[in-house]
Amino acid sequence: METSGLHHVVMTVGDTARSRAFYGDLLGFPITDMDDIPGGGFFFTTGEVLIFFFGSRQPLAGDRFSEHRIGLDHLSFTAPRREALDALAAKLLAAGVETNGVEQFAPTGNWYMAFRDPDHIQLEYWLDEPRL
Repeated sequence: METSGLHHVVMTVGDTARSRAFYGDLLGFPITDMDDIPGGGFFFTTGEVLIFFFGSRQPLAGDRFSEHRIGLDHLSFTAPRREALDALAAKLLAAGVETNGVEQFAPTGNWYMAFRDPDHIQLEYWLDEPRL
């Protein structure tokens, strides 16, 4: 397969309004609503990649994401600088989002922050520059 990169990711969520508020209002992604989608939907672009969010068409009571199942483990967004990691950590903690704050990935020396969205999907904010 020849490819120039990743085009899009589709995420299934339990409540599109709740997810829209998290990704748009809290994280600050520029959201485009897709009101004509049954159950609602929205998307945003990060770099060249589109990330779509659609409500589950067959919701299971009490279902939550788990990286222990086969499939997606987490999504990682690139942080532009260390200060952006610190700022997002403070913002998420103030909003009551559970996170350990900024941590260092020992094998590479990179700084990152892990947290979860309202459906328990693990997200990461990763600084490409390793510690020197």
